[in-house]
Amino acid sequence: MPNEDRAARYHRLRRWSVSLAVGARGCLLLGVCGAGLSFVGQSTPLFAPLATAIQAGLAGFLLCLATELAAVPFMWHAEFSLEHRFGLSRESLMEWCCDHAGATGLELMNWFAAAGAISVLLANWPRLWWLVATTAFFAVGVFRASLLPFAFRTQPLRLQSLRTRLAALARLAGTPVIGIDEWHLGNRSDVANAAVVGLGPSRRILVSDTLIEDYSDDEIEVVIAHELGHQVHRDVWQTIAYETLVVGIALCFADTLVLASGIGQTAGSLNVMGLSTVALIIGTVRVVLSPAGKWLSRWHERRADAYALALTGNQGAFISGLRRLAALHLAEHRPPWLIEWLFYSHPPLATRLARAQSQNA
Repeated sequence: MPNEDRAARYHRLRRWSVSLAVGARGCLLLGVCGAGLSFVGQSTPLFAPLATAIQAGLAGFLLCLATELAAVPFMWHAEFSLEHRFGLSRESLMEWCCDHAGATGLELMNWFAAAGAISVLLANWPRLWWLVATTAFFAVGVFRASLLPFAFRTQPLRLQSLRTRLAALARLAGTPVIGIDEWHLGNRSDVANAAVVGLGPSRRILVSDTLIEDYSDDEIEVVIAHELGHQVHRDVWQTIAYETLVVGIALCFADTLVLASGIGQTAGSLNVMGLSTVALIIGTVRVVLSPAGKWLSRWHERRADAYALALTGNQGAFISGLRRLAALHLAEHRPPWLIEWLFYSHPPLATRLARAQSQNA
């Protein structure tokens, strides 16, 4: 029970911090909407489309920078302070700052590109811009998922016996991989993890060095079998499709409620007010529909658990590995149902263990 109380306290504090970060971003966007700010200048006719797209992109860039700065104190508490307080990280403050700055830089580029693209789409497809933007979002999601394996610090797995075993498991699952790599986490944390990332020809198995050092080959095999289950059932594709649907609904609302009325537009392009309104609508729709996304993720995880047990037939390794990983990640055993419904991307530990014990009973 003491560990359960500690886990519950950690997750409660983290949920509050992340929620406050979301609230800070939303309040800033709401303030910009109320202020009615504009950020579109004049340009010559020859360069008007390019200049308008760049201006809209800069407006998006500045909005993103402002929202991220507003959220920094809360994200620092969630991602750095709490992680150290509960012994989940050894990352230095400088390392956290560099990682956070890198993630923020990518987000700034995304907002710049998205704002500029929306401006171009509005000018060329004023009635169907949101549908074209939704299609582009799906394509970008697939592109990112394909390139995801190259975002990790890895090296080829050195243990030949484990490499051979995992390669045979991937062939048995019908999901060939181009590499089986060791994922470097041990210099910053004791937390163990594994993943199968990428799509099709870019698919790779990643096994953290902490998992290799502390877990048996049987436990590692079952963990990878779970991850392969996501690939077999095309969970990545389903997740991208769901996220695309959410963005499509949000953009449709933005088109119907805001842009059709001309609010937030200057010279046929979105100004800061228009961009902040669209961003606020997207954020609101994502928060409102978040429970549906969490439910989909929990369904994926339940199915991957069942697949791992069926593929390996190793109930003992599954249960022991799951218990150890849950303890290491401070997983709550039985969270309140409302907390599970609102925040949990995985079924609670008690549910997963009960299903594992009954599947091969």
